[in-house]
Amino acid sequence: MSVRRSYKIRDGALSALHFGNMSQPVRLVFLHANGFNAQSYRALFEPLGVHAAVFDMRGHGQSRDLPQPSNLPNWHIFREDCLEFFERYLPDLTDNPVVLAGHSFGAVTSLLAAPHLKGRLSGVACFDPVMVPFIFRLASALPGGQAYMKKRLPIARNAGRRKSEFESPDAAFARWQGRGAFKGMPDEVLRDYIKGGLIERADGTWELACAPKWEQAIFAAQWHNAFKAARALPDNSKIIFAGGRRPVSTKSSRAALQKAQPHIDVQFKPKLGHLFPLIQTDYAAQILKAVLNTR
Repeated sequence: MSVRRSYKIRDGALSALHFGNMSQPVRLVFLHANGFNAQSYRALFEPLGVHAAVFDMRGHGQSRDLPQPSNLPNWHIFREDCLEFFERYLPDLTDNPVVLAGHSFGAVTSLLAAPHLKGRLSGVACFDPVMVPFIFRLASALPGGQAYMKKRLPIARNAGRRKSEFESPDAAFARWQGRGAFKGMPDEVLRDYIKGGLIERADGTWELACAPKWEQAIFAAQWHNAFKAARALPDNSKIIFAGGRRPVSTKSSRAALQKAQPHIDVQFKPKLGHLFPLIQTDYAAQILKAVLNTR
């Protein structure tokens, strides 16, 4: 069971699903992968047994109406959304440090936020953060770089091609079941993704809450430095990188992250795919529990 809450921030409202016993303090804040939404992770957080606040990030799910800059250089705007929640609302939800966790783009946002949350984090858990080579990071900051990234970076190129309009949620399910990025995803998780990620339009048709061009723009906006930010991670942090068919990290980027903070636990799991927190939910829960229970 979950309860949705809305949090006013500087330019709109940030929406979150709260899982677990809401009479207890929040112990975990979670940021999802690009193109996904809070509801997608129900199978992970519903049985976890802790009060977790899982956000729809800017331009996703019920946070789709937050402004989406046309020229997005990096992921700092998402970091600022996270920091504003911590500053304005978290003190009313707990008196204790919490675990900040994320998946993919949400994992990188967690890394970027960590230096600004000293004393407020008991740990950080990152599931397969997107760590592109420096040449792509640099290219995204150069004139014409955004267009180049949208064509040459596979995750960005594919995001921009996604079908966004459907006759019904069932039609979306039929199109995605067992295909592409959703291959191997349990039906209940795909249904959750659709429930949280489709919006009904006035004419009765449905569209993605996260527009494909926004998802693409996010992937192309790589001029941020997660490696520098990682120096501020609490020792009680775990970074789990996946292998799969198209890894979103390299051996050198994984080594650089470990070098940035030698006391954290950085692991590479070559048999896991990028969407493992949605598919291997038991394993993802095990990682979260390890960080939650280590003080």
